Amino acid sequence: MDDETHPRTLYVGNLSRDVTEILILQLFTQIGPCKSCKMITEHTSNDPYCFVEFFEHRDAAAALAAMNGRKILGKEVKVNWATTPSSQKKDTSNHFHVFVGDLNPEITTEDVRIAFAPFGKISNAHRIGQEL
Repeated sequence: MDDETHPRTLYVGNLSRDVTEILILQLFTQIGPCKSCKMITEHTSNDPYCFVEFFEHRDAAAALAAMNGRKILGKEVKVNWATTPSSQKKDTSNHFHVFVGDLNPEITTEDVRIAFAPFGKISNAHRIGQEL
């Protein structure tokens, strides 16, 4: 009944800077088993946000209904289905995006560029969470 056509990943935004992946997983797992949580914390004025992936669509739908608008550490969170922008529907047959997570804070954008240089031309490299 639950197949790949039903979304299972939620965007959770407007988070306090004190919220952690562990806290989000503790809260959302009470609704249903979570597969993963990825927190995005950029060093900008923007609030952190995360993506929570569930194993089952029905659990994700229940979490969306239960958590949207709830306060977590004093901030009212916004929960929506995670989507891919339609503007990314361009020819990528000779262009690849590589995302590498959980890097040591000492790794720089230049370190990433050097590590991937042997594989071909790099059009752009960006180390999220690092002042450039």
